[in-house]
Amino acid sequence: MKISTKKLVLTAVWAAVGYVLTPIFRIPGWAAPMQHLINVSGVVILGPVYGFACSTLLTVMKLVLMGEDLFSIPGGLIGAFLAAVMFAKTKNMYLAAVGEVFGTGILGAMCSYPLSAFYYGNAGVSLFTYIPAFLISTCFGTACALVLLKFMAKSGLLSKLQEEAK
Repeated sequence: MKISTKKLVLTAVWAAVGYVLTPIFRIPGWAAPMQHLINVSGVVILGPVYGFACSTLLTVMKLVLMGEDLFSIPGGLIGAFLAAVMFAKTKNMYLAAVGEVFGTGILGAMCSYPLSAFYYGNAGVSLFTYIPAFLISTCFGTACALVLLKFMAKSGLLSKLQEEAK
C-alpha cells in the first residue's frame, strides 16, 4: 500500500474535525455521537484503512487530550472496524452505517461490560447494560453521517474528496 501525504493530511484533518465537534454535540458520560459521524464518513471519504486510522486517531485524542474514559475504545473502534470492513467489501455507505451501528451499538456495548465490571469495579452491570446508550449514540451519529454524505454526494463534493483521497 502506497502512503500518500495528502491522504494522511486528510485523515488528520477529519480526526481534528471530530475532536472539535465532540464536546459541542455530546451528553457527558453518556453519548458522543460525533465519533460515529467521523467513523462512517471517514470510511466512505478516506477509504477503509485510512477511515479506521482516522477513528483510531480521534479515539486516542479524546482519551489523552479530553480525559475521556476507556469506554471510548470499544465505543469508538469496534464499530469503525466493522464499518471499514463492510465498506471495503461493498463500497456501500449504508452497509458501512449498518456495520457502525451493529459494531458499536451491540458489540462495543457488550465489550464494555468487562471493562466496567472488572476495571472500574461496577458490580451492578450486566452484559447488556450499555446497549441502549451505545445504540442511541451510534444511531444518531450514523444518521448524521448519512445525511452529511448524501448532501456531499448531491453537491459533488463527496466524489471530489474521494478522488483527492486516492
